[in-house]
Amino acid sequence: MRRIVEPAAAELAALRRSERDLAPMGAALDGMAPHGPAVPAGRVADQAFHHAILEATGNAPLIALSSSIAASVTWTTIHKQRRRALPRDPLSEHRALHEAIVSGDAALPRARMTELIRLALADTELAMGA
Repeated sequence: MRRIVEPAAAELAALRRSERDLAPMGAALDGMAPHGPAVPAGRVADQAFHHAILEATGNAPLIALSSSIAASVTWTTIHKQRRRALPRDPLSEHRALHEAIVSGDAALPRARMTELIRLALADTELAMGA
């Protein structure tokens, strides 16, 4: 689901976002930085970041998927660390995605979200021994 919804949402967010939409994304990144995704506060900030992207699309059906996306983000993060520490901190990919959305270039956020999701899946598969 994330591979279908989130790249398109990132593209649309870049085209439609306002300064008001960018503030919650930046705040979520600031919340992720000191905690990382291994602790609940970091996961909440990660979910807030993905929610802010959906909000920035201005598309009600996409925004309605926010809880499903949040559940998926949480699931992958928890499963990545079930047997060992997280293989890497994904903050740099989130920051690159944010910068791409800020730029307003539609193609770049799509590509960066696709890569963020690809890396999350690879980390999950590695952690689960797949």
